[in-house]
Parts: sequence; C-alpha cells; structure tokens
Amino acid sequence: MTMVHVTLPDGTVNEYAAGITAGEVVTDALGRKHGCVAASIDGVERDLSTTLHEDCNVTGIAGASDEGMHILRHSAAHLLAQAVMAIYPDAKPTIGPAIDRGFYYDFAMEPIGEGDLKAIQKKMHEIARRNLPVERVELDEAELRDHFEHNPYKIEIIDDKLEDGDGSTIYRQGDWY
Repeated sequence: MTMVHVTLPDGTVNEYAAGITAGEVVTDALGRKHGCVAASIDGVERDLSTTLHEDCNVTGIAGASDEGMHILRHSAAHLLAQAVMAIYPDAKPTIGPAIDRGFYYDFAMEPIGEGDLKAIQKKMHEIARRNLPVERVELDEAELRDHFEHNPYKIEIIDDKLEDGDGSTIYRQGDWY
C-alpha cells in the first residue's frame, strides 16, 4: 500500500494511505473538522473531498476565516442558482461570484419582482434542508461544452477562460449542476 506523508500547520508529519481525503486528514488532525469548509493543500485551496496521493502540507480552512467565508458565499451563490433554475427552468445563469460581503448570480431571464424573491428564498431554504451532497466534477473542454451547450453565457466563459484542451471543475449539488 502506498503511503503519503502529510505535514500539518504545527509541523507534525502524519502518515496515511494514499487516497485519503483532505477532510479525513483535517478530521484526524483536529479530532473533528473543527468548522473547516475546505483545505489548503501545498498552498492551494481545495475542497475537503480532494484525495491525497503524494506528500504534501495540509491546513484546514475554517468557515469563519476570510477564505472560508469566500468559499461559503460561493456555495451560497450555487444554491441561489439551483433555486432559480428550479423555479425558472428557462433562466440562463451567467456568473455567480462571491463578493466581499455577500454573493450574487446574474441570470438572463424575464425581470422578477418582490414576490419572486420570496419564492426563491423559500426554495433555497428547501434545498438547503435536503442537505444534498456537493461533489466536485472535473470535465474536459468537450464535456464542458456539451454540458453547457444551451447556455451561450457559459460557452463564452469557456471560450474566454480555457486554453485549448484544458478542463475545469464544476460542482454538483444532488442532481443539479
């Protein structure tokens, strides 16, 4: 069995079977996830399901930290998009970033009113209560284009951001992504 050596923030080096997740390392090192929403692996933010296959440094990213709040806000933007798409299936999501004190998601769709906002908020709560698994999905450029073929805004992002042959990561929440 291949082993990996993981260096923790305090300098402790633990040995684990290759394939262990960053979340499992954080849980083992802290006794629980300790409010961590992600991990820094050799200085790169990754989700807790990232598997480790070589020696590395791992630090948990607490939800209350600046980095953790950014991740939580980005996740909330995805939840917003999922709720809007559930209510308005013809809406085309464009971009949905986290910002300093919140998040947003732009959609190409008919204008909405105050009542629509309440329905969207209700749907967000409903989806959140389902506690859906969030899974990282890595797609190559062709798979991304196929997945977003009916959304010209996402295709434009693919054209602008990806080099030929590159892929990207998207996140699935339950059956939505």
